[in-house]
Amino acid sequence: MDLLTAIIYIVVTFIIGGFVALWLPGIEKKSEARVQQRLGPQLTSPGIYTTLKFFYKKALKPNAVMPGLYNALPVITLIVVAALFLILMPPVMVAWGPFASIVAVVGLLKVEEVLYLFMSSFSQSLMSKTMPFPDQSKGGKHLDAKQSFLETISASRSLKLISYGSLPFYIALFIPVIMAGSIDLVEIVKFQQVNGAFLFTLPGIIGSIVFFIGLLIILNANPFAYLKGPSDVIQGPIMEYMSKSRAVYTMAHASLIFVGACIYSTLFLGMPPFFSLAPLNLSIVIPIICSIIITMAIAVTSAFAPLFTNREFYPTVIATSMIAVVGVITACLTTIIL
Repeated sequence: MDLLTAIIYIVVTFIIGGFVALWLPGIEKKSEARVQQRLGPQLTSPGIYTTLKFFYKKALKPNAVMPGLYNALPVITLIVVAALFLILMPPVMVAWGPFASIVAVVGLLKVEEVLYLFMSSFSQSLMSKTMPFPDQSKGGKHLDAKQSFLETISASRSLKLISYGSLPFYIALFIPVIMAGSIDLVEIVKFQQVNGAFLFTLPGIIGSIVFFIGLLIILNANPFAYLKGPSDVIQGPIMEYMSKSRAVYTMAHASLIFVGACIYSTLFLGMPPFFSLAPLNLSIVIPIICSIIITMAIAVTSAFAPLFTNREFYPTVIATSMIAVVGVITACLTTIIL
């Protein structure tokens, strides 16, 4: 494949991926509503129409530390997710070699998590502007009193998620690495194309279960909607974003769902996302199917699961991490035996 053809295919893959990603929030909300015997919103409303609506709203200067950087954080998040999607494509895997590895995937995902922490740290108002009442959850005006804003509640929660909440997810990512004997994405894909998908092995099944639970944590979906309070007022910095910044954040979150499914199809099925005119090429179809299945599974889980507090969250993370370690040990034993 020549360079020009590869670039065209990559651009087309981005267009297809972006189009599919904007439909996923609608599929999630519609599926959740059907499970709860509700009509639910239109499929295009939570993703496509919401993005267009916020793009046309009036932009205001938020009350935040470094408002310029604060408004740029959703754009940076979208760029990070796009870079993660890019390294999953076969031409980029081959061209970048060791740089397109599982280490790069983990690093970019961690950057995406840290950006939410920055959002929470910079935010200093409830609804884009200073409210007529004190926006403080802690502290007073006397000397040496430690003060914190309501938005910083989600910042402390975000720090906990970054520290250990998503640990099971990252452990599960290394199960395909052990079975393929390489951290390079291209080698993991080649191994599965020759020997079959990891999904149909015991380590792959364990890894898939842990992957799904870990993806729920990274996406802050129920029952791990840990960053959001029970009220919209204290759900964190997202309430302060408006206009184009809110639209870009909606796109970034929807894209993260799709890219998460692409990571799974690449590591556990050996099918990276890539558009091609070659006959019987399913490299773009399988990730799309995976994204729809995972989105519907997230919706079903959200419909039935309660919101976890610290009492349920810590044991769940510990138990899931232990299961992930069992998957890693099983992968090592499988590699030795075979």
